[in-house]
Amino acid sequence: MIKGFVFDLDGVLVFTDHFHYLSWKAIADEEGIEFNEQINNQLRGVSRKDSLEIILRKASKTYTEDEKDALCEKKNNIYKTYLDTMSEKDVDPDTIETLKQLKAQGYKIALGSSSKNAKYILNKVGLTPYFDAISDGVGLVHSKPDPEVFLKASDMLKINPKELVVVEDAEAGINAANAGKFISVGIGEASKYEKTQISIERFSDLLKVAKANSGIVIEDLCKEYTPGVKAVKDVNLVINDKEFLVLVGPSGCGKSTILRMIAGLEEISGGRIYIGGKLINDVEPKDRNIAMVFQNYALFPNMTVAQNIGFCLKISKVLREKDYKCPTSPKKLRNLWYKVQYPFVKKLKYRHLKKEEIDEKVKSVAEILGLTQYLDRKPGQLSGGQRQRVALGRAIIRNPEVFLFDEPLSNLDAKMRATMRTEITKLHNRLQTTFIYVTHDQVEAMTMGTKIVVLKDGVVQQYDTPANIYNRPANKFVAGFIGTPQMNFIDAKYLDSQLTIGSKTIDLTKEFLANQDVESLGENNVCVGIRPRSVKVMDQEGYDEKYAFEGTVNVSEQLGDEVLLYLTVEGKDGDFTIAGNPKKQYKIGDKVKFSINPNEIHLFNPVTEKTLYISK
Repeated sequence: MIKGFVFDLDGVLVFTDHFHYLSWKAIADEEGIEFNEQINNQLRGVSRKDSLEIILRKASKTYTEDEKDALCEKKNNIYKTYLDTMSEKDVDPDTIETLKQLKAQGYKIALGSSSKNAKYILNKVGLTPYFDAISDGVGLVHSKPDPEVFLKASDMLKINPKELVVVEDAEAGINAANAGKFISVGIGEASKYEKTQISIERFSDLLKVAKANSGIVIEDLCKEYTPGVKAVKDVNLVINDKEFLVLVGPSGCGKSTILRMIAGLEEISGGRIYIGGKLINDVEPKDRNIAMVFQNYALFPNMTVAQNIGFCLKISKVLREKDYKCPTSPKKLRNLWYKVQYPFVKKLKYRHLKKEEIDEKVKSVAEILGLTQYLDRKPGQLSGGQRQRVALGRAIIRNPEVFLFDEPLSNLDAKMRATMRTEITKLHNRLQTTFIYVTHDQVEAMTMGTKIVVLKDGVVQQYDTPANIYNRPANKFVAGFIGTPQMNFIDAKYLDSQLTIGSKTIDLTKEFLANQDVESLGENNVCVGIRPRSVKVMDQEGYDEKYAFEGTVNVSEQLGDEVLLYLTVEGKDGDFTIAGNPKKQYKIGDKVKFSINPNEIHLFNPVTEKTLYISK
């Protein structure tokens, strides 16, 4: 989860590169040393002392340390004369507005600059109030590409590096951010650097990075198994943090393929996947901080429930806990502290979890899932629902950033599926973590998801809330796929606010037509969609003779609380399904009169099959 941003100063917030160039050029000219733009480019993101060392490579004499210190001081004095000319006008308004929005969204903001003049510059341009911490070159032991300046900012904010975004314009800064395990964002020249994790064109693009905070962003995702045959085509999704997203569609629509690409089990043919703002295309599955629950449970039959749940903890390692305190002097001790505190120069030691630690976590998860009394049993001694809960427990104990479910209820009977639907929904509410769930069952999609993606032939048909997908389907496919019983479709003619179905003509209300793009039809032909529960039979309240039709019963399905009638209706090929009166018995061949609600019908373009509804 992204909790804050650490910014480099020069080239990101302000632009003083030219001041550096002029200052070093003055020093080089005075010393008779060649200096040009090519040499100046090597100084980007490098400390003052290291910059001087690069310049002195062209010198004809050798300089003592005292002489070098004097030249650095002289360069700084020249540089400061240029800085004195700066004001708030030197900051792009886009930068200020972006910082304001990031602060308003609750992110911590820090500076991570090797410049000893960083605080002075921030004050001159009026940016100081936006920063919660300023890590500058004062007291810095190592310059970039060492991550020390960013790690100082992390310590000052008291935020883990993995939860901080570092924004840099130089390759050295990107290398430093990556070495410190930060999320590196490149702007300017760094946006083209191959080791940059996230590239942005404008400073305001950071708001997009923030929007993807702890969520999943999928851009132009494709999967091509054979040349020219795409199983997934240009999928674009933004899955917010803590969302329960359901991927639904018929077999072969690409939903499981998308899930497996997110998990890293399937190679990506094109596009990008970000988790928590970090590009994960080339990240190993084990390093993506995700957990996956499979359709076939994938439990170890020779292990108990407790051993299955705790297996991932048994094979994983954690950092040894030690309380390090940074000595203030001398430099060598501080240098040693950084080597020990952060595993970039000297590798830290890791250990396996103790049995007592694993048992404690397993019992906690078992209590959540109601498996406490089954911990000593093996999978073969459990029901299908209990085995699926064990698979859930094995995922939960890892405390992942994202849970992936690949049709986990397909092997269960109808009653157990209904129970597990409720259990998984409760689990999502309790864990408050991102869930991505694949199913072909639209009932599961509608009852479980906070957002639904409907897929067909690898293409996203609609991405919306369950209510919007049901009430405002984007096209005929979505309308027919979502909803049980399925929506009825019947060809009709539209002319002058009237709809003709078979030999029956009905008037459409002004309120209904105000939200319909009937002018796009071109011709009078239109496809009408009517849900079975949007009709009323003759002896029910709400029946209206003005919108009445008649049909002949072909099949009657008594479901207890309702009865479904499959009718032959004029103008409709195949059965027209309606919900009848559950208190009445219907026989094959009976004539049934029913009326439709004109405000609840759906109109579709018969050529494109897109809805005529105008979203407002």
